[in-house]
Amino acid sequence: MTKHSGGVVPYFCSHLRPNLSQWKEGSHDSYLWLRISRGATPDLFVCVVYVAPIGSKHENESLFQNLVTNIAEVQTLGGIVLLGGDFNACIIALPDTLDISDLCELLQAPEFAEIKQPSVVATRQNRDASVSGWGCEFLDLCCDVGLLIFNGRTPGDKSGEFTCLANGGRNTVNYIVGSPVVWQIATHLEAIIDDTRY
Repeated sequence: MTKHSGGVVPYFCSHLRPNLSQWKEGSHDSYLWLRISRGATPDLFVCVVYVAPIGSKHENESLFQNLVTNIAEVQTLGGIVLLGGDFNACIIALPDTLDISDLCELLQAPEFAEIKQPSVVATRQNRDASVSGWGCEFLDLCCDVGLLIFNGRTPGDKSGEFTCLANGGRNTVNYIVGSPVVWQIATHLEAIIDDTRY
């Protein structure tokens, strides 16, 4: 008997169907992009993601770079990005945004240090105290294309609840990530895990 795991399956309300189309698909069912046309407003590009664990026979080292390329394409189309899924990335509360002061130091350009960073982004919390898996690649993706992690900073999940119970442990590997404009209008995010089976 073969154990099957991973992959992605999105479900949407039937009233969205006329405006919904598949945009791109990753290899080995690793991700699926859907485009929601919204008339006069920018289109919403939703990506459901499954990143296989490091060492898995389905491990895909180019997955994050492929996602960065896709997101850059969405941004050139004027679209808005929303990703969700299992990124197999434990990242504690490490920053998911670039700090302009770090950039000024790196470029040796102190004149840019006076640029004010947007202060609308809440500090992110995370109950998971580990860093593992694809953590660095996941954070690089967020920083490279300007996406925010919603977990741990959105009403309903201000503490960054665990999203996975497995092998006798708890961690946070499932995330909702998106364009800052989507985070600003997000009203609720809640991690619901059923711990009665563990």
